[in-house]
Amino acid sequence: MINRLYTLFLSLFVSLVALAQSAGTIASRDAMLYESSSHLFEKADMLTSVSMELEWPKGLNGSVLPELQRYLTSFFFGQPSDSYEAGWRYFMSQHGKEVWAIRDDADASRCYYDMHLRCLWLEPGRYISFLARLEERNEKAVVSSKHAYFTFDLINNKVLTQKDVFNQTRLWQDAGIRYQFCEVLDATANGYSSDSVDWDRLPNQFALKGQNTLFDLCTGNSGDVYSEVGNDVIDVLFSKNFKKWLKRSLPVAVTEKLPNEAVYTTLPSDSVFPEVQPQFEGSIAVAIGQNLSYTGLSHEALPPGRVFVSFVVDVDGSLKDIVFLTVSNIELNRAVASALQLLKGWKPATRDGKPVACRYNLPLILHFQ
Repeated sequence: MINRLYTLFLSLFVSLVALAQSAGTIASRDAMLYESSSHLFEKADMLTSVSMELEWPKGLNGSVLPELQRYLTSFFFGQPSDSYEAGWRYFMSQHGKEVWAIRDDADASRCYYDMHLRCLWLEPGRYISFLARLEERNEKAVVSSKHAYFTFDLINNKVLTQKDVFNQTRLWQDAGIRYQFCEVLDATANGYSSDSVDWDRLPNQFALKGQNTLFDLCTGNSGDVYSEVGNDVIDVLFSKNFKKWLKRSLPVAVTEKLPNEAVYTTLPSDSVFPEVQPQFEGSIAVAIGQNLSYTGLSHEALPPGRVFVSFVVDVDGSLKDIVFLTVSNIELNRAVASALQLLKGWKPATRDGKPVACRYNLPLILHFQ
């Protein structure tokens, strides 16, 4: 039976926190950016088109996660940086000025970048796992393509390696255990061409996912072919240190908040407090409920709870810089972010009768049955 959504929209609370960024933002211990956008850059005779679908952690538990930021910015933007914004600025500087239309120039070369970052699992305080993909193309062919399954250890602030998780002797030197391991990967694969799997390389990339571990089968550059195995099945492969890490007590939750500049993309320096706040024609809650897709949402992802999301209503009424300040329910946030991006009917804030970009903070309480 299809779930139905009932949304209680706290209109008074929303009106109180729908503030322009220049007047202040909402402090938070956690923040996840949902970036879905396209960009076009021009440099000499080169046009570069960039498509982005990113679920980017700006901070968790009061930490801006500098090691994770450097890993991600290096993967996507070609240089390690301390934040998404810094990495993106570097990438833009390498590709010229941003333009809004493709010029009619037959001599111009074209380059295309597709960037995808998807959060696979968040174990609050312990780890967060991702699948990252980056593809570069020209007019004729794929120039380069790469992907990475990985898990970031939130306790020790590092990307987990194979040696951190697996008993290397059993994994590579015990022929019996290794044969059984490959048989398990074969049986749990989501699809592959048997001739394309190099079993001697496995495991290569992996990511922790709750009670399971996801293994990349290395059959291509997209990461679409994998095996997801229950941890109880491969328990014999885990190292003693990893098992201790799984049971290790989590650090005491901090009370400090993330710095605002780490959470929100800065509005233009000349932005001012608007005289009229952004307005939505109709009920935001009803519109979100109508746009909310249940595809991919598990039953566990649908407990009643509060979602707090902050975004910028741009001068043309479009939404950008969508940041969730409640991040524990990744699946639900992803669905709400998609629903927000489908919303039509925003009127931008105004100052002196002219539209201005303005930040809008929106709390929702969601109930499913």
